[in-house]
Amino acid sequence: MDGVLVIDKPKDMTSHDVVDIARKALSTKRIGHTGTLDPNATGVLVLAIGKATKLVKYFTNDSKTYVCKFIIGQAYDSDDITGKLTDELDASHLKPEEIKKELMSFLGKQTQLPPDYSAVKFQGKKLYELARRDIKVTSIEPREVEIIDMNDPEIVYHEKTVEINVTMKVSKGTYIRAIARDLGKQLNNFGCLAELRRTQVNQFSIEDSFTIEQLQKSEVEIKEPFAYLDLPKIYVDKDVKDYIEHGRFLDLELFPEKTDTIIFSKEKEPLAIYYYDEVKNLMRMSVKWC
Repeated sequence: MDGVLVIDKPKDMTSHDVVDIARKALSTKRIGHTGTLDPNATGVLVLAIGKATKLVKYFTNDSKTYVCKFIIGQAYDSDDITGKLTDELDASHLKPEEIKKELMSFLGKQTQLPPDYSAVKFQGKKLYELARRDIKVTSIEPREVEIIDMNDPEIVYHEKTVEINVTMKVSKGTYIRAIARDLGKQLNNFGCLAELRRTQVNQFSIEDSFTIEQLQKSEVEIKEPFAYLDLPKIYVDKDVKDYIEHGRFLDLELFPEKTDTIIFSKEKEPLAIYYYDEVKNLMRMSVKWC
C-alpha cells in the first residue's frame, strides 16, 4: 500500500473528492496528491499512498501535458466557462493563420499572471476567496512558466466564436486558463478555456490510469514510486544500510554528486533519499523508507 496510483479524474469532481474516495476504498488515511485539477478538468491525477506521501515534494516539479479547447470571442471572470460571462466580441473575422501565429508565440519561457480565480495567495488569502468577495487584486507578481511543446492546432469556426483544439506540454505552475485569456488579448478579442484534459504528468500517463469506478472497487494497481523519480541512485552494503536505519549522516564519497539521491540496498530494496547538507558538508536523510 506504499506507492503511487494514477486516477483518471472525471469532470465535476474535485481532486480532494478523489482523495476521499481513495481513503475509503483503500482503508487508509495516508493519501495525498501531487497536483490538483480543477473540477471542470479531467485526466491524470497522481495519488501518493502510505509512505509515498513523504515523496510528494519530489513529484511536484513535473511537466504536464494537456489537451485544451479554447474559445475566442468570450470572456469569463474565472477565465473558463465555469465562471460568469463578462464580455463577448465577434471573432468570426479572425484568420486561421493569424490565430496559429499568435498561439505559437506562447512557445518557450514567459511570465504569466495567474487567474483571479486561482489558489495563489495574496496576504494570506487565496485569490479565489478574494474574487468571490468581489475584491480585485492588482499587485500580484507575474510568474515564470514555460510552454515546452505544442501541436498544430485545430481551428473550428462557429457563428461568432472560434474554437481552438490544441495539445500543450507545459512547466509546473502554468495556468492553461491564463493562456486562453492572454491569447484572446493578443488577438484583440477575448479568450477563455472551455475544456481541459491532462494526459501526462512527467512519466505518468493517462494509459496508466484507473477510473473512479475501479478505485471504488479497489481494482487498481499501486506502483512502486522510486522508478518514477528522476534522481541519481546508489546501491550500498549492509554496513551503510545500518547507518541509514539509524538516520545517520553519510560521507560524500559514497555519492556521485552533491544532490538528492535515492539509496538502495544491494538487493535493490529502497532505503532512503539523502540530500547535501552544506553546513555539515555531508549527506543527510531527507526521506526514510526502510
